[in-house]
Amino acid sequence: MFTMRNIALKLFRAAWANVLTSISVITISICLVMTMTVYIWNANSQMKADIQALYGEMDLMVGYNPDQQKLLTTHQIEELSTLAGVTQVSRLSLAHTFVEHEKYTTFYTVGVENDDLVKSRYHFEVNLGPNDAILSENVARLFNKRVGDSIHIQSKDFIVQEILPTIKGTDSPNIILLANDVVKAWMNNSQPQTAGIFALIKTDEGRAKAVGAEIKQQDPTLRVDVMSEYDAIKRNLQSLMVFMIVLSVFILLISSVLLLSTFQLLFYKIKEQLMILRALGASVKQVGRIVKLQLSLIISFGVMLGTTLSLVVIKSWLPQLISLLHLPEAKTELPIVFILLIALSSFIILQVMTKWQVAKSSRLLPLQIASENENLQLRWTKWKTIIVSIVGVSAVFFFLQAYLAGTGSDQGALFILLGTLLVCGILLLLIPYLFTAILHLALKPIRRVLGKEAYLACQQLMPQVRKNMPVVLSMIGLMVILTFGSSLMKTLQHNDLAYTESQYETAIRIDNELNDPTITPAIIDEIEALPSVQYAYAQSNNAYIALQLGDEWLAENYTTIDIEKFMQLKKLPQIEGGNLQDGLVVTKGFAERYHLSVGDRITIGSYDFAAQQDRPSGELQIIGITDSPIHRADIIVDWSSFLTAQDHPFIEDIMVETSYPEQALTELSFLEERWPALKLTDKAAILAQSNEMFFQRWSLFVGVFVILIAATGLGVLQTLLHTIYTKRSDYAIQRLIGLSPNGLMKLILTQVLSFVLYGLIVGTFLGFVLTRMLGFIDDGSPMSYDFLTLGLTSIAFLGSTLIVFTLQGYWMSRQKLANEIVEI
Repeated sequence: MFTMRNIALKLFRAAWANVLTSISVITISICLVMTMTVYIWNANSQMKADIQALYGEMDLMVGYNPDQQKLLTTHQIEELSTLAGVTQVSRLSLAHTFVEHEKYTTFYTVGVENDDLVKSRYHFEVNLGPNDAILSENVARLFNKRVGDSIHIQSKDFIVQEILPTIKGTDSPNIILLANDVVKAWMNNSQPQTAGIFALIKTDEGRAKAVGAEIKQQDPTLRVDVMSEYDAIKRNLQSLMVFMIVLSVFILLISSVLLLSTFQLLFYKIKEQLMILRALGASVKQVGRIVKLQLSLIISFGVMLGTTLSLVVIKSWLPQLISLLHLPEAKTELPIVFILLIALSSFIILQVMTKWQVAKSSRLLPLQIASENENLQLRWTKWKTIIVSIVGVSAVFFFLQAYLAGTGSDQGALFILLGTLLVCGILLLLIPYLFTAILHLALKPIRRVLGKEAYLACQQLMPQVRKNMPVVLSMIGLMVILTFGSSLMKTLQHNDLAYTESQYETAIRIDNELNDPTITPAIIDEIEALPSVQYAYAQSNNAYIALQLGDEWLAENYTTIDIEKFMQLKKLPQIEGGNLQDGLVVTKGFAERYHLSVGDRITIGSYDFAAQQDRPSGELQIIGITDSPIHRADIIVDWSSFLTAQDHPFIEDIMVETSYPEQALTELSFLEERWPALKLTDKAAILAQSNEMFFQRWSLFVGVFVILIAATGLGVLQTLLHTIYTKRSDYAIQRLIGLSPNGLMKLILTQVLSFVLYGLIVGTFLGFVLTRMLGFIDDGSPMSYDFLTLGLTSIAFLGSTLIVFTLQGYWMSRQKLANEIVEI
């Protein structure tokens, strides 16, 4: 006596290869999704631990911004200490002080107490007395100080008790720690009741936001920062999380389409058995139970194997993968409840997506099963017209709302995203009909140019468009996310490169960190005398200048350079005539904005603080116009200009060009010995740091997509192989009426290549549409496309298709016709 379960299991024997393929697709999908999701979970835990290491035990920082001109009082500190959930409060002060009699730059100086909370925040260990100081590593380097040395700050000498090491992953800040009572006295508006400008607060676990909200409610003028919500700390991980979540969604979508395609093959294999069962009197409910049990078993085995494989990957291979790909550090813990929740969610999603197969197989009558492939023509119906019209109007509405709200706003970005998805949906619905129409129109030209085999292949192709939509959709989905992802990666890389190039115009950059005025343009001659240096040039700080245009004064900034050197380097157009001492160069945009031209004379002025207004101080003539700003300034003057004697600009940075950066850095080391304020950096090192983050995302992107492309390729080839194999009877009849073996191979290749090209072209087109339309969110940012990645992927698909179906076509075309007729 056979039960429904026994029948379902025995039917698997007719299609065991398809069953294994279905289980493999689910296993790969679950493994990818679960591994990435658990990595995000652990990386989030690691981020919290890193925040704890960076900010210590502090949960909140409360106080006033310096521009508010308000300070916390001892009474306010006592009130904060009494709030429910607050376990510890530490006060601190803030001032910008002059160090070692440096008159041109100030240093961020913090007044601290000696409690454990502030020590965990600023990572120092000694107790500070009124004559003690703690320096950051960079400040100690600038002034060549060690523990025990004396350092002059503001108007007093202090003894260096500790030097703060640089925290891993950060730059050493220019910071000094002193006793709170010392710094408090240096702050403006300081009174006897003043406690400081900020308070560090430690709260009970999970109470930080509630305590912060209560503080803000009591005094809305206070600034309250929750340390666990610092965007600067989360930005890297959040962007990686968004990227991985998008990939996870597309993995599930593509896997689901492949799964549906595999199920179609599976039930094609056992449709004869289902037809017999229905003919013997099996009810809709009984057939439904059989199909449901089969699908549930496939999905269950796939989810269990995928979960098991994920556990092995997370525990054994993920640490090596994180190290190899330079991903952000993360723990490798196994949150079992979270893993089981992912497995259960994936099982439910896959069950829902396969429910249609159960209903379809249950309702079919025997004659329908036998003839289900006959009526496969695409038909345009009234409800499709209604849907396309509604969706089209909605897309236009969303784009209009995005324009009104502003594309750069959050609301505008949401409207653009919704409108883009609707447009892509319309194109996806219309393209099969467009593809069929183009094929119909191209039949005669194809026959004249490519021959009767290609004509026959295209003619037989049209009824198969609908049947092979799962194959095409999987390829389209893959190419859409590949186009979007690779374009996003390429754009990020180009933007980072452009920013670095704007900051480092030459191989080496020298920064004057202390704005030391003793560094003069004469230093350029010493630098250019070095054997490894090709050329060098200096750029000043951007100083204030007032221009009188008509009756109004225009406040602008100008930079000072060696104009003749810049003309030699072709960084400025050639200037003929004009005196550099009273001349200036302006940008083209600035000249057009104020209707200026070469030869115009402009009255300049300086600000009179006593009169609280600008007063004329001389006159300059425009001697040249350049296309782009120099050193972020629209106005450029020469070092010989009379403005240099008036404003005393200092060299802000020096650009040094060399073909041998390592040798040049060694030769330039004498500058750091003479002026410790100078900081040397080379472009190659900065580019390496800039590329590290790109490499993290790109390596993850490539790793996931190698698996996705392989899985999609196997699914597509399997489905098309099955489609061609099931048409052996049709090919045998065509061979009987005169189709040659080579003609059959040509016919098969034409058909399969048409579907592959269709998926590749439509997917790439939709990917470009999606990428370009989403690019409107940040319209000012240039968009780059990774044509190399798209090209290599397309070639891989086409190459594998040619190899596989050439072999299949050769095998089928060389079979004895008598045997093929018997098979029919």
